[in-house]
Amino acid sequence: MKLIWTLAVTGIAAALGGALVLRWLGAAGLPVPLAGQNPISKGDIPDRRDCVMVFTITLLFRILVFLLVALAACLVLYPGSGPDAALWVWKRWDGLHYVNLAELGYSGYMEDGKNLFLVFFPLYPWLMRVISLLTGNTMAAGLLLSFLCYSSGCVFVYRLAAFELGRGGAKRAVLFLSVYPYAFFFGGIMTESLFLLTTAGGLWAIRRHQWWQAGVWGLLAAMTRMHGILLIGAAGAELVEQLGRFDWKAIARKLPVLLLPAVGTLVYLLLNWHVTGNPFAFTMMQQHWSQGFCPLADTLWYVLQNALSYPTELVRYQIWIPTSLLFPIFFGLLVWAWKKFRSMYTLYGFVYLVLNYSLSWLLSAGRYLSCALPFFLFAAALTEGRPKLTVGIAVVMVAGFVLNLTWFLTGGQIM
Repeated sequence: MKLIWTLAVTGIAAALGGALVLRWLGAAGLPVPLAGQNPISKGDIPDRRDCVMVFTITLLFRILVFLLVALAACLVLYPGSGPDAALWVWKRWDGLHYVNLAELGYSGYMEDGKNLFLVFFPLYPWLMRVISLLTGNTMAAGLLLSFLCYSSGCVFVYRLAAFELGRGGAKRAVLFLSVYPYAFFFGGIMTESLFLLTTAGGLWAIRRHQWWQAGVWGLLAAMTRMHGILLIGAAGAELVEQLGRFDWKAIARKLPVLLLPAVGTLVYLLLNWHVTGNPFAFTMMQQHWSQGFCPLADTLWYVLQNALSYPTELVRYQIWIPTSLLFPIFFGLLVWAWKKFRSMYTLYGFVYLVLNYSLSWLLSAGRYLSCALPFFLFAAALTEGRPKLTVGIAVVMVAGFVLNLTWFLTGGQIM
């Protein structure tokens, strides 16, 4: 049974990946099957007023969620705890570690004499430390950073979606991103908002062929999370598709800029070396967190088994059942979109999805997928001219958002 599963999952994933690559090669002028026609973008570029409106609305939404959580924390969840509960209620799971890293540094924050927290990338805690000089409180600094990065990231998502789908599609993309069941992490002490901003900024610059900006955004993304380096692939795919051929001289001229995200990864390796003397120390620290590479089929197998038979039933509903459902939903959305979007979106989305589901102990798939930005554009395109479907998807997402946030605040396994 396990062998059949492995062959089936690997074969289906490889078939889709191969089809996406063939379509990209066709866009590069090679005579390959499944090439198809390049999709036509709307080319709508929002003006400054639209961008300010998107920023303002999304920031107000984030503040509203924060205030509702603060009210619940102070009056219902932890009565008599005082107003500080509005801040420390977010200091859980990885949020605790980011606060400690910002306050103590990577050398000062240890457990059992080991630098276990080198697995956390540095840009977010470094920015928290800087902003805390203004706020006087590290938790407040983390929340403020997340609020501003989320709203700024939404502006780039809106620009990107408007350019491809028009402003109606852009509104739906931002809506789906904002009410996605794990989107409350955008307002927590986590890296999601910063990664949203750097990735969305990078994809927008790539799509507009502003290669230096794309490289800088990619560098920042790679300092925020390991997956930031994937922007190199997105940029390469778009450059070749723009050229319409493999012009190696033109590619070579752009290569130093396209590879700038690798500098962000290098900064992370230098941090490891500075703290431990080993630039790859994080690989050993990952073992403590039961993290490492695991083939896609094996990950989906144990996720499904845990969804069906994990000993703690509530944990099945909080982690394993959602994790098992999200993959086919995102994969199916990618299958639907593969001929409707440029290869920079589909190839990036495919690799991002597969890598996130190739971990040896996948506890945060839903949170990771909150930054799988092409999929929110795909969902916006899917709902074009379908208002009932739009409302239905949004309602389901809001219900998941509220449920997961409630579990998160009450100590559930939402991380």
